[in-house]
Amino acid sequence: MKNIELKLSKRLTLTALTVVILGAGAFATNVRAQNAGVFEIQVPFDFVVKGRTYEAGRYRIGRLNQVNPNMLVLKTATGKTQVILQTQRGISGAPIKLSKLTFSRYGEMYFLDGIQASSESYESRLPSVNSDRRRHGAAQLSEIVSITEK
Repeated sequence: MKNIELKLSKRLTLTALTVVILGAGAFATNVRAQNAGVFEIQVPFDFVVKGRTYEAGRYRIGRLNQVNPNMLVLKTATGKTQVILQTQRGISGAPIKLSKLTFSRYGEMYFLDGIQASSESYESRLPSVNSDRRRHGAAQLSEIVSITEK
């Protein structure tokens, strides 16, 4: 009888431990998913995204939802949505420590080209830069500018 009670006790303990570990893992994943990829950054110049010019200022960038990580949203620091961006995954590498935005400068105009959130190993690229550049009559590429969050 003691042998059966010992087996039942071990099974109950193992089941309880499994539930606790799985619950803690699900909670940690959920917290990470809610915070993953959202950051604020100060852009010191006017810039173009999807044919529209945005003023220099503080912007918040993050995923529109967790289902499609390539859909990003650009908001003002006060939370007003400016534009929803369909991006493509770009260069993969080691995860970065600070989030950054990459701009291509043509003449005096800056075009948002890439977005990379801290702890991500890839950059989200905007495929519309060339059409924006043609639309604005921008000349040759002058430089690539990266701005990192502080």
